[in-house]
Amino acid sequence: MRIVVKSKLIKACIKGERKAQQSLYQACFQPLLSICMRYKNNQEDGVSILNDAFLKILTNIESLDPNIPFEAWAKRITINCCINDYRKNRAKPVILSYDDEYVREPSIHAFEIEEEDHVGITLKKLKELLVKVPASSQEVFQLYILEGYTHKEIAAILKISEGTSKWHLNNARGKLKEIILESQNRISKIAL
Repeated sequence: MRIVVKSKLIKACIKGERKAQQSLYQACFQPLLSICMRYKNNQEDGVSILNDAFLKILTNIESLDPNIPFEAWAKRITINCCINDYRKNRAKPVILSYDDEYVREPSIHAFEIEEEDHVGITLKKLKELLVKVPASSQEVFQLYILEGYTHKEIAAILKISEGTSKWHLNNARGKLKEIILESQNRISKIAL
């Protein structure tokens, strides 16, 4: 979904006109919320991050370079807010649930994962499956696969090494593969 705003609306927001700010918020809401929902599992948390991002957009809108498209600028701010939220919350211990068995997030250790088979999957289904992946691996997966960052950029953003970034990506892929194979096995048993 694209953000379509006229320069006249942006100029009115720079002047602090409340109606213009409300119109800008309405124009940005769905496209920016879809970005936030890639990082959060419920809409309430997604809207919370979106509101933080929009406040930063309004606070810094006068610094917007006229040569930079507003949409790209607003999306970059929103992604940065999602990353900041992740950093703020990653210090909290993560409790994962696997079939009613509660375990702490596994510590990082390297292992090789074979190349996964290509499975056709929708973005919505991928988001549902990502909930079952440890938070750190989930974040790297989203940045690498969905946002297109390199491991070097991810390492700088999350303040981890490139090797750790690669491990988290492989970990997420491995967990997703396990989840998909497990669900396919359940379906094939039901069909029999």
